[in-house]
Amino acid sequence: MSFRVIDNPEFGKFRKNAGFKNAEFKALAGLYSRAVLVKALYDIGVDVDFDEGICTFTYYRTNAYVPYLQFVIRHVGPRTAMYEVFMEGKGRIARSGLFKRAFERLEEEVQGLMKV
Repeated sequence: MSFRVIDNPEFGKFRKNAGFKNAEFKALAGLYSRAVLVKALYDIGVDVDFDEGICTFTYYRTNAYVPYLQFVIRHVGPRTAMYEVFMEGKGRIARSGLFKRAFERLEEEVQGLMKV
């Protein structure tokens, strides 16, 4: 009996695709920028806790600094992140392992503010 190590060259693609990316950060910041142009949002706060593995983007509507929307990124595994969206008065409105799905829900809420 012999042992053979099977190497999959495509495995490297999966490893580097995990985690929160710079493009995703730019998408969250860009959404805020678009909302500020029409005065739908007032400010944004970014809080990172490396010990807990949590990053929070908090969107504020007024200068009273009551959080209106929060986009939370949780490090839940070695190469896995969970994305959640919270809204004032409703609680968690979206939770996904895919950034795109959670971001779409956040974008819907901000687009609703921009129309008002």
